Amino acid sequence: MNKLMPLVQNENMKIYRRPRAWIMIGIVIAIMILFVVFEKVNAPKMAEGDEGYKQRLEQRIEGIRSSLNNTEFLPSDSYKTSLENDLKIYEHALAHEQDITKNTLWGTVLNSASLMQILTIFTIVIAADIVAGEFSGGTIKLLLIRPVKRWKILLSKYAATLLYAVFGLLVLLVSSIIIGAIAYGFAGISIPHLYIQDGAVQERSMLVQALVNYGYNSVSLVMMVTLAFMISSAFRSSSMSIGFSIGLMFMGELIVALLQKYDWVKFFLFSNLNLRQYSPGQTPVVEGMTLGFSVVMLVLYFVAFNAVAWGLFVKRDVAA
Repeated sequence: MNKLMPLVQNENMKIYRRPRAWIMIGIVIAIMILFVVFEKVNAPKMAEGDEGYKQRLEQRIEGIRSSLNNTEFLPSDSYKTSLENDLKIYEHALAHEQDITKNTLWGTVLNSASLMQILTIFTIVIAADIVAGEFSGGTIKLLLIRPVKRWKILLSKYAATLLYAVFGLLVLLVSSIIIGAIAYGFAGISIPHLYIQDGAVQERSMLVQALVNYGYNSVSLVMMVTLAFMISSAFRSSSMSIGFSIGLMFMGELIVALLQKYDWVKFFLFSNLNLRQYSPGQTPVVEGMTLGFSVVMLVLYFVAFNAVAWGLFVKRDVAA
């Protein structure tokens, strides 16, 4: 362990001394700022005070009730359940005088979780290059002449890649709070997040909900980065790793949707990445899938990806 930490530190220095590491983080923040500016510019003017938000809530409640009572409106069961849940939430907010229609800094924080997909792409770039780049740059021989086991070298690279992802997540979360506070101030900061569980409206801290959103999206981030790292270690090609990983990231859900009628698709990686499908009111990709099943599948894929990466890097004549 005493030799591992300096290796991780060295890999971090390699990552952060290159301008691209900071440019990619800057792009994520810039996109968030653009979203907030667009939202501010295009947001309709809303009446302030109790009467304003109560009127908005009443209008939404009336609209949902009209849709549900319309005999010509034939929604799917899932959409009807979604409408009924929204109705309960709006009625709860109205009864407890909670202005959930107002734009607050928490809206920016919650929406920032969607930018984790962009952060995943950028971390894939780091993961794809951190091993393959040593071969293309001819520095792998210098790295391996050190009196350090190969598995420690590879582990340090993997750890540094995940640390970059963690750094990006922290920057994303903190910057979303700062940008949201600048754009909307601290009004409504105490308003809770409302959600449905077991047919009843529950309240949760907005910060906790933001962390839950980040947690869900982090599953996909870790798995896709690990896949890219494996390909980089196995084929020594950063371009192949980037192209294959990003391509699968965008096509995975489409492939699952096309093969959803087959029961065996539940063993596919992308059928299990979205653990939000087990949240109250959500439906699993394949009937009968459970949270425990998806967790087991993700662990198996994670172990398999790392086993391939470690096996090929340690046993191959990588100095050739």
